[in-house]
Parts: sequence; C-alpha cells; structure tokens
Amino acid sequence: MKEEKIDIAVIGGVAAGTSAAAAAARENEKMKVVLFEKDMFISYGGCGIPYYVEGLAKSYKDIIVFTPEDFQKSKGVDVRTFHEVVSIDPSNKSLEVRNLKDSEDVRVFFDKLIISTGAKAFMPKIDGLKESERIFKIRTLQDAIRLTTFLKDNAPKSAVILGGGYIGLEMAEALAAHDIKVTIVEMMEHVMPTADAQMSEMIEKSLLKNNVKVMTKTKLDFVDETEDSLRLSTTNGVLESDMLIVAVGVVPETTLAKECGIETSVKDAILVRPDMSTNIEGVYSCGDCATALHRLTGENVYIPLGTTANKQGRIAGKNAAGKSEEFQGVLGTAVTKIFDLEYARTGLTYNEASQKYKAGMTLISSKSRAHYYPNSRNVHIMLVYEKGTGKILGAQMAGREISKRIDIVAAAISAGMTVEDLASLDLAYAPPFSPVWDPVLVAANVAKKGV
Repeated sequence: MKEEKIDIAVIGGVAAGTSAAAAAARENEKMKVVLFEKDMFISYGGCGIPYYVEGLAKSYKDIIVFTPEDFQKSKGVDVRTFHEVVSIDPSNKSLEVRNLKDSEDVRVFFDKLIISTGAKAFMPKIDGLKESERIFKIRTLQDAIRLTTFLKDNAPKSAVILGGGYIGLEMAEALAAHDIKVTIVEMMEHVMPTADAQMSEMIEKSLLKNNVKVMTKTKLDFVDETEDSLRLSTTNGVLESDMLIVAVGVVPETTLAKECGIETSVKDAILVRPDMSTNIEGVYSCGDCATALHRLTGENVYIPLGTTANKQGRIAGKNAAGKSEEFQGVLGTAVTKIFDLEYARTGLTYNEASQKYKAGMTLISSKSRAHYYPNSRNVHIMLVYEKGTGKILGAQMAGREISKRIDIVAAAISAGMTVEDLASLDLAYAPPFSPVWDPVLVAANVAKKGV
C-alpha cells in the first residue's frame, strides 16, 4: 500500500468540511491540507435543494458554491473527490483512503484530523421501503438530481411525502409547483412536530389552503411497488401514489468515528468541546456529524443546520492549524417557508422550556407593516420567558416578513435580555416596514404582564 504524509486531513466536504479546510489553509499557508470526499460534489447549498426541485433554480449548478477545481485553486486546499476514507487509526495518526475510481488504497499519515462526515437521511424499517425508481430520499445534490430527472421523464400526478418536518414541508411546495397532488403522512399529532401546537396548526392551514392533504397521527405500515405506481398501506387507509419521498429526518454519519474510539453523545453525534476537539488528541469534528452546546440549557444537542456547520467548520480548521478559538453554541434559530406562510423559531419552544424552567408564554397577532400600507400581512408571535425573572427563553413566529424579527429575538437571548429589555429596544419604524409598535415589541409588552 502506498503511503503519504500530510499536515491536516479533512474527511467530508459540503458546509463544514470546506469551511474547515479553507480556514486551516488560510491560517497556515505552509501546511498541506487535504480534503477527502467520496462524492463528486464538495460545496453546494443543501438548503437550496427544494428550490432547485421546484424550478426556482434552473440548474443544479446554480446551487454549487465551488467546484473541486475552483476550491483547490482559490483556497489552496488539495481536493480529492471520489476518495473514501475507509478507516481511521488514531494511535498511528493515519487513514486508509480508497480511490473509488481505481480501487487503489493509500495510507495517509496526518498531524491533525477533522471529521466532517455529515449526516444521512434516515430510512425507517418498513416492509417494502427502500430507495427505488419511485421512492426517494432528499439529502444530497445527487438525490435532488435523481428526483428532478424522474419528474421530467415521468410527469407524476401524485406524490406522498413521509414526514412533516422542514424538508417534508418544503418538498410539498416544490412538488405542488409541478401540479402534483401531494399528501403528507406524519405519525405525530401535527406537522412540524418540533413546534408548539398553535404554530403547527397554522402551518397545517397553509398546506390545506394550497391543496396539500395532511394525514397526521398516521403510520406507514408497508409499501408495495409495481411497475406503474406505489400502494402505501397506512394506519388510516391505503394510498395510491406515483412516487414517495421519505423525509423523516437525518442521523449523523459517525460510523468511522465510533470504530476508532471517538466518543459520541446525543443522537450518536460526535461529542465535541467548544474548540471542536474530540476525546482523541489532534482529532476535531464539526457540522452535521457533531454535537453543539445549547446556549440556554448548557446541554449538548444535535441540531444539524448549515449555519452551524459553517461556523463550527471554520473554528475546527483554525484550531487544527494552531489557533485557539471556541464555538459559542446554538439556539436552533431557523426559518422556512410553506407556500405563502413563513415559520421561524429560536431558543426553546414553550413545551421545551416548561421541562427546565418555570416558563411563561404569550401569543400575539399583529401586522407586518402599517395597517394602511399595501401588502400588510399577519404576524403571529409566541414569546417564551422565565416567570419571575422575565428572561427570554425562545420565540416562534408564523406569518410574513418574520425572518429578521426572529433574528432580533435570537440576539436578545444571546445577550441574556429580559422581556423588559426587549420591550425597550429602539427598533426602526416606517410604514412600509413595520407598524409604529413592531410585533416584537407588542409581544414583549404583553409578556411583561405575565412575568
């Protein structure tokens, strides 16, 4: 077996891996940084996949950030696509790497290692459920290309989406744009099951308004695939469909890490310290395969988001190259769009907060702009706080023009503010952008009464 010595090895690309590799190379240009990726793509906007499927991005190339060649040239990183790391030997600080094009194995010795192997779509164990011509998972760019090819070649008329979380909801809108009749099957009581019920119900209304059938408290029992269609047996009847998308969440891809003794934690994600190091010296991890510290609870959590992956990757890369920086943690801030409804959250939901705090909650409805200004839309805000102190614990929003409003609350939580502090913020006002009392201020003022 051939052997090679490098300074920093990065396993996996996309958000965390490319951020880590670029940061390491930028920090120390003399170091040899090599990124190993078993796929052909190394850097693309995964969150843009539903919009590529919908047709808003005309080509898959539109959501590619860097080609391997561009990344290598601009960032000074040795990029090796179609190279799969098959084992890690921490004691000898080496990797066994297989070139998938010629099946040749190479022993690569490293000084520092960054594991950014990401996550994979979860496929539940259901009779007949497997990837096939009519059954899809949506995780990678290849998954999206395969799906769009199917849509173009087969012009399906009906689709079932298993799972009513972020990806399932975004894919419902994407498929509806192709005049496909969509049914969402969700085993929990509501779609967006991580949200509080009041918010989930608003999302369900938006789906129904746009002719998406919603089947909650429904389990898929088995799948029977024929040449022309799918027969899906559920606890609430049988569905006939031209295609099925499995969107029941992701699990961290940590097999390599566990095999070599790297410690894992919640959801089997790699346990990392604030400097992104693992329990093995010289080995770091970041992105969708790693844990993150929650700023409110102080606990390790698994909340795989592109924003987190980029931040963690940059810190892992810098520290592997000799710096000493720490990741400050997450609040799980996220935003999505379901047809004409936007939904966003940060911090803890009321249900989550009630398990750890004496929590209070207020739910208000307001307008996104001055009531007389054109296109003023409804904004619903659920603000969660600690009774007695007024400390802000979280918020959820549904309506329109909410993305920057959720960011205000995220910033307030990070600063340790109370509802009193939030209510006193000097926010910008003009009729095209906000009522004189912004909905965030309205929610804070109402919450003050419950403290």
